[in-house]
Amino acid sequence: MLQIERHEKIVQYINEIQKTTTEQLAEQLNVSKPTIRRDIDTLSKAGLIRKVHGGAVAVSSTSLHEIPYSNKQNTNASAKQKIGIAAARLIESGDIIILDSGTTSLEVAKNLDKPEITVLTNDIKIAMELAVKDNVQTFVCEGRLNTPVYTLSGSAPIEFFRKVHVNKLFLGCDALDFSFGISDSNSETAEAKKAMIHAADEVILITDASKIGKKTFCYVCDISNIHTIITDTLDDIALRIFKENGTDVILTDYLDGI
Repeated sequence: MLQIERHEKIVQYINEIQKTTTEQLAEQLNVSKPTIRRDIDTLSKAGLIRKVHGGAVAVSSTSLHEIPYSNKQNTNASAKQKIGIAAARLIESGDIIILDSGTTSLEVAKNLDKPEITVLTNDIKIAMELAVKDNVQTFVCEGRLNTPVYTLSGSAPIEFFRKVHVNKLFLGCDALDFSFGISDSNSETAEAKKAMIHAADEVILITDASKIGKKTFCYVCDISNIHTIITDTLDDIALRIFKENGTDVILTDYLDGI
């Protein structure tokens, strides 16, 4: 496991259970206690968790702390690129879509090649990517820039997405648990996602398989709200659950030409 992936798992785990010991984390991630202690030091200095004697606890206002964009971009990069290509194939000429913030959505933006596409987004990186595409008209919501992840947050994005209607939403997530549903580490972003879901005729979840079977700080929606999921791979149990919920499944590991 890469250090970046391990750090993300540590933050997600502590946000979920609120406190843990060094021994528990070492066992959970199958690494040595000295490695976990160094991870705790690094994440504590970054403000993502709080170091305590013998372990770590979730910070207050956990929703304001996220893994930086550069770290996310390098995690499961190949899977995200394939998901982006597959997602872009679902977009038709003349579509009005929402691209939710995140590195997987950025890969969708890179592959938009149909004419007369309108994109609404809360992500500065995505807006910059689309700025050079003549076939795309881009609308960016107002909001406070969350610099580690280039997402616009606050009440403005929520109000923006509450007042629009689109054909398709390409929704990202921090975690997906089959009981808890889809969740996000940021409360404001979670509320914006809810508004996006309400605005869209079709909700397409784009996420790599590393986020499936997990939950984090803020609930977004149930699996039943998702019309289609695009991911790299799923086990048989997860595939059955999605199909029982009426969710179409696209697995990029089994697609030709990606």
